[in-house]
Amino acid sequence: MSPAATDRLQELRRRAVFEREDLASAVRDLRLDVDSFRTRWRFAGYAASGVAAAAAAGWKLFGRNSLAAKASRVASAASLLVGIGRGVRLLRRFW
Repeated sequence: MSPAATDRLQELRRRAVFEREDLASAVRDLRLDVDSFRTRWRFAGYAASGVAAAAAAGWKLFGRNSLAAKASRVASAASLLVGIGRGVRLLRRFW
């Protein structure tokens, strides 16, 4: 092999080592970015599911057909009946 060809092969080997290190560095950086992206979306998913669970529990506790709403309607009816009872008792005194 001629000295020019030998020099050319050595230069290509040095360049290949540099490009391999550069490519490995780029792949490492990309992997870190992917992991960071995945972590952010995983946290967002946990937060969204937590909000949905809290909303479902809140609806069960305080929604239109919840026990609290039924108790409120019963309390309103009881309050109305107690008020009517007091009024009737007051009117009976005067009759």
